[in-house]
Amino acid sequence: MHLPLTTELIDRLAAGDLEAAVVLDGRGILPGAEETPAEFAGRLRTFNANMAKMEESLQAQGEFTVEDVTVSRGARIPAELLAEASAVTEGKFAFSNDWVPGFFIDPNCSLLFGGCAYYFYPDFFALFIIRASFQQKRRWLFYQRQELLAHELCHIARIGLVSQDFEEIFAYQTATTAFRRWLGGIFRSTTDSLLFLGGTFLQLAGQLLRTFLLPGLLIWPFWTVFLAICAFLLLRHLKDMRELQSALANLQFAFPEDNCQAVLFRCTDAEIHALSRCRTPEAMQVFLQQHQNDFRWQIIRRRFEQKAE
Repeated sequence: MHLPLTTELIDRLAAGDLEAAVVLDGRGILPGAEETPAEFAGRLRTFNANMAKMEESLQAQGEFTVEDVTVSRGARIPAELLAEASAVTEGKFAFSNDWVPGFFIDPNCSLLFGGCAYYFYPDFFALFIIRASFQQKRRWLFYQRQELLAHELCHIARIGLVSQDFEEIFAYQTATTAFRRWLGGIFRSTTDSLLFLGGTFLQLAGQLLRTFLLPGLLIWPFWTVFLAICAFLLLRHLKDMRELQSALANLQFAFPEDNCQAVLFRCTDAEIHALSRCRTPEAMQVFLQQHQNDFRWQIIRRRFEQKAE
């Protein structure tokens, strides 16, 4: 059975071979925060084992179930469609993913479903599912196939960084419109989405109560709550965007400008916060010295300290 990652490459990684890690980095397989070469290699062996189980199930039974989703052997996304998405991530963040399987599917009770990725860490496993409509169409409603896949590729690449503050912002950099690239990451998590929806429904409930039951009900407290939620989300997002821009500018003290976005993509939240404060070449050198024994930063420096040819 063909496995996504060769045993030889993983063995080299386990031995601390930096060049093997650089090859994996280019395929969107990044070590986690503070993950050692041996731990990283162990995670990739687990991934190969999980992929083997999936392929065995697809061959023997024609389908494979992960959590609440069942995918079928005949619905696999062709490699050329995944390559379209990888072309986006290569241009944005210097990685091209050729190892995550994808499937067309229409989940039950998902009227507006476009697609998503299932991924787990540290018991490493990942696959894509996208709406079956994309088998024939590049676009469905407000979703674009290439953008949707590229967005999820970013999440899978950064899985080991356990990011919260900047994760969605990075993924939305694959968007085709400036508006989504700028504002798309305003919701960091499901909690943020529910908070916004809660404020929306609270304001709507106030309007309904005033119209049908309580004509004298003051409506401004409901609007105040809703606007306060919007203000909180927007101001936090603006702060995040400013920090990212500062970190991106400061990285130019140590890396070629064209490589800084790719470097930033490989950073944890804490590192981005720290980089945003490295406003001098000396401060940047101190930061790099502090991370000189970090395997992930050794990979970053090997790939990106020199200008890409």
